Amino acid sequence: MLSAIMIGLLGWIWWVILPVRKQLAVRNFKASFPEEDVRRLRQTVGGVAWGYLELLFGRDARVDGVEYVEPGTICLGGHAGSWDLILVAVAKRVPTTIFVKTPSNPMAAWVIRRIRARADLELLPPHDSMKAAYAALEAGRMVMFVQDQRHNRGIVSTFLGRPARTSAAFAAMVHRTRAPVVGLWQERTRSGHRCWFQPLPVDIPEDRAQAIPILTQVSQDYYSSQIKTQPANWWWLHHRWKQIPE
Repeated sequence: MLSAIMIGLLGWIWWVILPVRKQLAVRNFKASFPEEDVRRLRQTVGGVAWGYLELLFGRDARVDGVEYVEPGTICLGGHAGSWDLILVAVAKRVPTTIFVKTPSNPMAAWVIRRIRARADLELLPPHDSMKAAYAALEAGRMVMFVQDQRHNRGIVSTFLGRPARTSAAFAAMVHRTRAPVVGLWQERTRSGHRCWFQPLPVDIPEDRAQAIPILTQVSQDYYSSQIKTQPANWWWLHHRWKQIPE
């Protein structure tokens, strides 16, 4: 009951008083799901904000499908639900290495670092970290890629029916290592939070030049299929389709 009230309040504050990137979120949402009510985005933002407060006070999440995570697994994670809360919950169960951007706000960066330090979570900068990522995979850690954000130096793939620039790092590691691949997705439930792993069988072309765009598109198809089940569950405030002509 308290969660529902706080999510509604925080979402209303964002929608009416502090509409940070509201126009961008509405534009993104309507372009992909024109039939959906854009006011559902209030639940998205309110849920994320409340999720950080829950995380600060030690809230955990139910994690299903851990048996699918073998040593040295590559994982696709995404910005659905209370992402940081889920990331910490997963890393408490599976040693995880992930590429992350540091928030520009120093206070926000400090808080997130403190929160993420509670688990076996290795944080790598987005650039020039592949050598460390390969070492982590070889050591038996799960290496997680978050491919649902814009990557300015990435290749063009199709995300929710529109062209978007996406990092080729996931495809490069899958092609080189042939490691098992899983997807990780999450949602808020009435009783808390739930996330789950699912194996992703991937056909890997032998030719690298052919494999990179194909495997990158596999990642985008995975996200698109998950988002379509609950459109308002995804974080629509990213500049996902920026710099790509329609």
